[in-house]
Amino acid sequence: MFKKLSLTLVAAAMLVLPALSVPSSAASQGETMASGQLLNNRVLIPLRTVSQHLGAGVEWSQQEKIVSINKGDSKILLAANFKRALVYALPVDPSNVKKIDLDAPAQVIQGTTYVPLRFVSQSLGANVGWNQQTKQATITVGTKKILVNMEQPTVSLSSKQRITDARLNLLSKKLNEAVDVSSIKNVSTHFKPYFTDKFIKSINQNKEKSAKYETPITSVEYTSKTTATLSESVIVANGLTAEDQYVEDRTAYLVYTGGVWKVDRVSHTIRVIPTGFGK
Repeated sequence: MFKKLSLTLVAAAMLVLPALSVPSSAASQGETMASGQLLNNRVLIPLRTVSQHLGAGVEWSQQEKIVSINKGDSKILLAANFKRALVYALPVDPSNVKKIDLDAPAQVIQGTTYVPLRFVSQSLGANVGWNQQTKQATITVGTKKILVNMEQPTVSLSSKQRITDARLNLLSKKLNEAVDVSSIKNVSTHFKPYFTDKFIKSINQNKEKSAKYETPITSVEYTSKTTATLSESVIVANGLTAEDQYVEDRTAYLVYTGGVWKVDRVSHTIRVIPTGFGK
């Protein structure tokens, strides 16, 4: 079901920053990694650290967008774009699963998968700390310490140009409205503040229906100073058995034009994930 994590696959972990203080002398102790990223008050680190330093096996299914973490007699599953973890005792029994809601969703950014570091680390017996002054995360397992320094973001934008949560939520809401425009008198005028002219034209021509999504829980991914993507997911149906659910993924491609972010195009895909990630 799952494809073994290869050397070319780099997955990472996401952490909501705790209000902790780590002594500045920590930088001179333990093993230091320079691959962390700081995004929207969350620390991102390679999931490979889980297998290399926490003694867990990691698997990734590209088709299902599912992360599987195995250690001892337990298996943890995390699905991209969902703020929930499924924890099984081995051997896996789908009827006996513990559901844990998370502060942040697993998310795929630039082909790399990120999962909540705090949950993963603590589930595997590690402690997590954050030094606000040095912008450094610390993972402690017994007497072993792993230090993670933050890298500069690939795309650097001013706070004024970055899309706000309010704008992101509004664009998602307008995309839901665009699913059925039959009741909208003037589609072009209605969507012009939110969509590009090219996308509005495609709405009028496209008669396919898609699901409606809730408020975005993933972070926007900036691909350049004027382009970005937002990935969202929703469960649309149960599978043929009680063990699976069908998920629709919506990726909105955004452009910065006229001083605002607008939707330029949208793509949809379908995948199947284990039952339990929905509400």
